[in-house]
Amino acid sequence: MTQSAMCIPLWPARNGNTAHLVMCPFAGGSSSAFRHWQAEQLADCALSLVTWPGRDRLRHLEPLRSITQLAALLANELEASVSPDTPLLLAGHSMGAQVAFETCRLLEQRGLAPQGLIISGCHAPHLHSERQLSHRDDADFIAELIDIGGCSPELRENQELMSLFLPLLRADFYATESYHYDSPDVCPPLRTPALLLCGSHDREASWQQVDAWRQWLSHVTGPVVIDGDHFYPIQQARSFFTQIVRHFPHAFSAMTALQKQPSTSER
Repeated sequence: MTQSAMCIPLWPARNGNTAHLVMCPFAGGSSSAFRHWQAEQLADCALSLVTWPGRDRLRHLEPLRSITQLAALLANELEASVSPDTPLLLAGHSMGAQVAFETCRLLEQRGLAPQGLIISGCHAPHLHSERQLSHRDDADFIAELIDIGGCSPELRENQELMSLFLPLLRADFYATESYHYDSPDVCPPLRTPALLLCGSHDREASWQQVDAWRQWLSHVTGPVVIDGDHFYPIQQARSFFTQIVRHFPHAFSAMTALQKQPSTSER
C-alpha cells in the first residue's frame, strides 16, 4: 500500500503478499483510541486505521457529516494506494461499519472488491440506532457519550477540550444517525464475503440488529459474539482479530500470535 492520507499504518506488511486490513473506527474514534493495537501485532497482516477529516493527520480539514461522503473519500484513497496484488480486507466498527459497507459497495462497482468485509457492532442500514444523540444539547450529548463508554467524564470539565472535540463528535453522530435506507431492496446485496461481529453485552447494537445485515449481503457468516460491551474491539483485541483470521484464512499466511483461543461463542 502506497502512502495514504486517510490510512494510518499501525502494523507493517511483512512481505509483498501480506494481507492488508483497513479498519474504519467508531464515531469519535481516532488513533489514540487504538494505540493498544499498535503495541502488539496480533495477526500476520498489515493494518491501517482510517482517520476521518478533522482529526489526526487530517485535522486541518472540516469534519464531514455524511457516511456516503466519507466512503467516497476512502474508496478513492484505496483505489489509488492499494496494489491489485494485495489481499484487502475492509473492516468497520459501529459508524465505521457503515463507512466500510458503503466503501465496499463503491469498490465492487469499480471492479476492485476486497477479499472480505467485517461488519462489527452496528445495526443494519434499514434500522435505527438505539440512541439518537445528534439533536441533544451539549450537556446531554456528553452525558450520553459517557454512558456509552466512548467519552471520558473529564471532557465536560475541560472547556478547551470541549471546544476542540465537540464539533468532531457531533459531525460523526450526525453522519451515523442520518445514514438510513428504507429497505434492502434499494440495491443488490454486496458480493464480497462478509463477517458479522457483535458484543455479548453491547447495548448499542444487539445480536438481532447486527444479524439484520444478512439482508444486505450475499455471502455472510455470523454474527459471531465476542465478550464485551460496545467497545469490545478495544477491550478484546485478540478475540477480534482471531475471528477475522479464522473466517478469512485465504487472506493470511499464518496465525502468528493468534494460537491462544479466546472466549467467544457463535450463534
